Order: sequence, then structure tokens, then C-alpha cells
Amino acid sequence: MRHALRLAVAFVVVAMTVSVQGGTSQAVRFPSAGPPNVVVILADDLGYGDLASYGHPLHRTPHLDAMAREGVRATSAYAPSPSCSPTRASLLTGRYAFRVGVRAPLAPRSSGGLRAREHVTMPQVLHGAGYRTMAVGKWHLGDQPGMRPLDHGFDRFVGMLYSHDYKDPFVQTPERLALWDGEQRRVEEPEPATLTATYTQEAVTFIRENAAAKRPFFLYLSHSMPHVPLAASPKWRGSTASLYGDVIAELDDSVGQVRAALAAAGVADNTLVVFTSDNGPWNAMPARMFTRDLVKPWDHGTTGPFRGGKAGTYEGGHRVPLLVAWPGTIGAGQVTDAPLSLIDVFPTVLGRTGLAAKVPANVDGMDVWPALAGQAHALGERMLLYDNNGKAEAIRVGPWKLRVSVSDQADARREQSELFHLIGDPSERHDQSAARPEVVARLRVRLDAENGK
Repeated sequence: MRHALRLAVAFVVVAMTVSVQGGTSQAVRFPSAGPPNVVVILADDLGYGDLASYGHPLHRTPHLDAMAREGVRATSAYAPSPSCSPTRASLLTGRYAFRVGVRAPLAPRSSGGLRAREHVTMPQVLHGAGYRTMAVGKWHLGDQPGMRPLDHGFDRFVGMLYSHDYKDPFVQTPERLALWDGEQRRVEEPEPATLTATYTQEAVTFIRENAAAKRPFFLYLSHSMPHVPLAASPKWRGSTASLYGDVIAELDDSVGQVRAALAAAGVADNTLVVFTSDNGPWNAMPARMFTRDLVKPWDHGTTGPFRGGKAGTYEGGHRVPLLVAWPGTIGAGQVTDAPLSLIDVFPTVLGRTGLAAKVPANVDGMDVWPALAGQAHALGERMLLYDNNGKAEAIRVGPWKLRVSVSDQADARREQSELFHLIGDPSERHDQSAARPEVVARLRVRLDAENGK
């Protein structure tokens, strides 16, 4: 009874004003079905150019294409870090990863990770407001007590605590891979080809159960693919011209199954669905990945027109596909070029669920609903940081991007500054640092401030 009363109090207000940086105040109105459900689907190492809706000529992605037609497709969306653990920390906290201590991909049994008592997370806030919450798939934010999914406000977790390549011959570790169910190891050494289907089924079951019980829910579906080693289920193996294409086709089908489950349960019109990737494609894999001919050098996606890839701070490492759909609330067929970041998911979701007052004051992200709702230039000129190996290595403000990299030489460390105009030169081929020193100086002050200099 007390739980029901708390829910009633939490959601009795049907309209509240949300202040949006650079935009205008707007009312949040819940439909008669109650507070909206939220589904966030995260692919691993998916490139900006890997989907048909982003220009790939061969990949079959009909369900994601439908999501683009029915909602909004972002062309300037960024993973705040070019690798997995840091971006995941940013997605769940709304903060840059170097601020929460997740500076690089976490190794098994690492003492580092996202500590529950130190940081507020999106599932924690939603859970506290009466949402049922579930994490499905890859976690990679710490495998020690106090850092696991159930420590961060998730009611359920089915998945793996890190990447499925954390095993011989790719990574030397004493920890054995397992598919976890809550705090229990459910399957030892799961076959990679089963992961996408397993995660999809768990997600669909969670949707059905909570829709039937008329409970608001938050689902975080974090796929292991298309991170290498690539694997597709027998149904999809050989369905396209390449193994990578097979993996993408199965991921697309997973999205289709999730959205079909929402429709069948009668909650599609009351559910915000987000699809994106944790970073760009791993197009410069180290030699250790090829020692036993299990991974091919071409087992990765494409950056589209952008330079670089995973682990680097050129656009190809950070620019990711981002699709958002909410039938009847987000207009169909929209495209936005507003600069968005995955740090924005947290405050934007809380804004849509009537919980804007619960957004922590220290978040770096902002409520970007105006851009998703089709309000042109509603975000103004904002700052985006590009994190790599625990520090801000690059910064974008408006059309300008400053990248400051350091390389070790024989006798000293060498620093290189590059300045690009991303509107006129999205491929970052023409360094403007010599021609525009005043822009370099202005952005360098802000970048150094973020790094504590």
C-alpha cells in the first residue's frame, strides 16, 4: 500500500515546467497510460556509417530504418569517449568519464569501476521513482561488489560483466567469462553466437511482464556485438555478404523484436526508445587480436565520412548513430544536426519522465529535448569534450574542434594541436590551427580548464 501511495504521489502531477539550456521552457504531459517507459539500446563498436539510414549501401537494417523514419535521426551525436567503459559510465551518470574515475576499459578484477555510493545513476533515480529497471547484456563498469548492475538501481541483470573478448587469446586474465543472472553465474563460457538472441529474449520478457503489470519500466539493453570476435546465430549466419553484415542484420532484428513487443503489449505510444553505439568501429585493432586467426583485420564497421576510429579522438572514434523514437510524441522523419552527446541521455530521460528536479547538479549533459522535438538551433552553442585515456583530449564549441595530442619521442614528449571546422570539413582533413590562432587560444583555455591546468 505504501509503495502504491509513493507511486501515486510521484506521478500525480501531469504537467511540469522543465528549463532547457539554450531552449525554452516546456511542459511535460504524461499520457493517460501514466509515466513513459524508457528503452535504451546500446551497440558495441558500431560505426556511424554501419546502418542503411546512415548511408551504408549493403547492410540490411529495416527495423532501424523504420525507427529513423518514425522518429529522429541525429547526424552529430557523440560518444563522449572513444572506448567502452568510459562511455557507459557517462551514459548512466550524465558526466564525462574522467570525472567519475572510469578512465579506460576495465580489466576483470579491477579495483576501479563505477562505485554506487559515489555517483548517482539514471537507473537509480528511475528506480527510486517507482520504475522497474533491468540491465541486459554487457556491463563493463566493474565486476567487484559495489560496482555491479544491482548496486546501481537495477532490479534485474542478465548479461556479462565485461566484453566477450576478455579471454585467451585476446586478453590474458585469470577470470573466466560467464553469463550472469543477478549475482549468480548462470552460464560458464557462453557461446558468442548465442548472446544477441539471449539478450533479446530477456529484454522482450521484461517488457511483457511489466506492461502486463502496468508498471513503468526502464530497460538498458547493451549488446555485445558488433565487438569482435564477431558471431551470429545460425539463423543469421550467412544471411548477408559478410559476417559483419550478418551480425548487423541480427542486431537490427533484435531492435525489431523489442519494438514489436512494445506494440504487442500496447505500450509503444508510451515508450521512449533510444538506439546508439558506445564508440566508433575498431578499425585499428592491435596485433594480439589476430594471433589465432579468429578475428580478421576487416571485422569492423565503417565511420562513414569521418576520420579515425575507436580509441582515437578524431570524429570516427566519437561520432555515432543515434535514433530516437516515441510514436505520437516525436514527429516522424526528423533529422537533426544539433551537437548531441550520450551524456545528454540521463537529463533528457529524467526531463521526459517528470523527474527533472532529480537531475544531479554536477551532470555535464543537458536536456536536449528541443533538438529531438524538431526545434531548430534550440541548443545554442554548446561545448563537447572528447575524452581519451582519462583526460579531455579534444573539445568542440560550435563548428570548431580543437584536438591536442601528445606523443612520446626519443628525447621528449611532443604536443600537437589541430583545429578543424567540422561544418566545412567534417572529415578533419584541413588543419586550421596556423590560420586561426585566436580560435586555438580560446578553445585551449577551456580545454585546459577541464584538465585542471
